[in-house]
Amino acid sequence: MNLKSNRPWTCVAMALVCTAVTTRCSALPVSPVRRAAPVDIYDLMLDPSVLPDGHELCTGPGPIPKRERGETESLLVGFCPPDFNGVGGTHQEVYAYPNEQVLASVYNREFQAREFPRHNMRTPWTVPDGWSYQSPVADHFKFACGETDFPHQATVCAAVAQYDEYVSVLVTHPSPDNMTLEDVERILVAIDERMALYLAKDME
Repeated sequence: MNLKSNRPWTCVAMALVCTAVTTRCSALPVSPVRRAAPVDIYDLMLDPSVLPDGHELCTGPGPIPKRERGETESLLVGFCPPDFNGVGGTHQEVYAYPNEQVLASVYNREFQAREFPRHNMRTPWTVPDGWSYQSPVADHFKFACGETDFPHQATVCAAVAQYDEYVSVLVTHPSPDNMTLEDVERILVAIDERMALYLAKDME
């Protein structure tokens, strides 16, 4: 069973530090994160306990076969709701890069653009009414939903978040029966908590 969709910012290698009072900016080089211990990418993946009742692990976690985004490592994990018929699953992809500079060179093109495509969409990607969650952990975060025709007509939501040299992509199909937006928010909080724990990032 393959839950991975075929869906398909440019970041510069300098960080601008701006002061709101003086509006002056100075360019500082981005320094790669130096970790005291290596991170096992498997620790960054979701597990069934954070999914709504009845969801089961149905794909992975396992490597994504083609390294087409320049990553050094990647994993995919998929979950199926009760009575899964091929439509309505939830999956997470995590990509690891050598450092933030390498990731910055591909982030817009390979993640922001490809995870929120225009083709096969019946409606534009938009932030749902009432949605307010913004990741307090991620360096970059985008969440949006739309109506798709591929592979079947359905609502699809995607969240793309960069955490240092890692990217997490969550794709899910909300429905009144199996996955509400409140459920999606709890899943994104769980991803943030894992990233904060294993990458030593601040949740505040």
